[in-house]
Amino acid sequence: MATIQAGRRAAPARPTRNGRVGLRYGIAFIGPFIALYIVFVLVPVVQAIVMSVHDWDLLGATREFIGLDNYVRMLWGVDMTWTMTHLFWWRLGILALAAALLVGPARRRRLTVWRAVGVLGLVAVAFALGFHPGETGFWFDPRFWTALQNTLLFTAVSTPLIAGLGLLMALALQGGRRGARWYQMAFFLPYILPVSVVTLIWTYFLSPNQGLLAALLEPLGIAPIAWLSSTDTAMIAIVATTVWWTVGFNLVLFAAGLQDVDASLYEAAALDGAGPWGKFVHVTLPGIRHVLLLVMVMQVIASFQVFGQVNIMTGGGPGSSTDVVIRHIYQTGFRDFELGYASAMSLVLFAIMLVVSVIQMKYLGKDESA
Repeated sequence: MATIQAGRRAAPARPTRNGRVGLRYGIAFIGPFIALYIVFVLVPVVQAIVMSVHDWDLLGATREFIGLDNYVRMLWGVDMTWTMTHLFWWRLGILALAAALLVGPARRRRLTVWRAVGVLGLVAVAFALGFHPGETGFWFDPRFWTALQNTLLFTAVSTPLIAGLGLLMALALQGGRRGARWYQMAFFLPYILPVSVVTLIWTYFLSPNQGLLAALLEPLGIAPIAWLSSTDTAMIAIVATTVWWTVGFNLVLFAAGLQDVDASLYEAAALDGAGPWGKFVHVTLPGIRHVLLLVMVMQVIASFQVFGQVNIMTGGGPGSSTDVVIRHIYQTGFRDFELGYASAMSLVLFAIMLVVSVIQMKYLGKDESA
């Protein structure tokens, strides 16, 4: 009899009265958020998708369906060809990332569908970057590629710099050092300033004629540098401004994360003979993994959306050396009134940000099973 009962499948538990009440409270609790999410996130995304396949004039009545023409205009050109050496180092980096995604599953002999799709996607991107205009060819929108390249460069440089400095500063202030709170407040203060004030401060600071930096470098025999007027230094100035502006926020996040690391783990690591570097690698980093994930994802998203400091300090110049995708989208939509094409560029940028964020979450987040 006991064997028969053990072989029977347990009937699903009927929801109790307390369970139904809890379900209603749960729905009532998340209902407003779901409604706002639908209205302010899902509906605009769907609308952007619809607009991206139309010739959509902002001020006129043009609503002509054109299919994928906006995407062809953005991603293609005339007399296109494919070569192995085009954007070689970028493609090599993407392929290295794809290979790195396979290291863990290869060791465990387990490859998930998501991981396989991600690797194939990266390989496809590396292959697609081999296309470029031939000798007599040209991109339909060469400015998009320049802006995308500048955006990727800004993200690749500024993200590890801001996150790394924030972590170093948090470690320096760790352990209840005297005046740590004041230092945190001082470093966080620039973050609350609006972008107009930040750019005004740094434009004056970097001015070759009357700026403080030129005055500091003059005794060292260094001639004044036109930071914002040179194609070699304009992007560096944008990155420096962004680092000064936002590093304090990451400092506060890392400082909060460090407080959650159990102090007894450091004592145990010291008994095992671990030095400062060993404690950092084996205790600190695992202890703040969730904060590190949050900082990196937020920082990458913010870097991809860089706009204010570029638009005010350099206007995308000199030439197009600091032009970024968001500025191109803004001018296409609200200066040239081409909302359809601006929506297509927005969706491509959204897709890039989504892929990068998912890779970060799978890499930095807990993914031991994948």
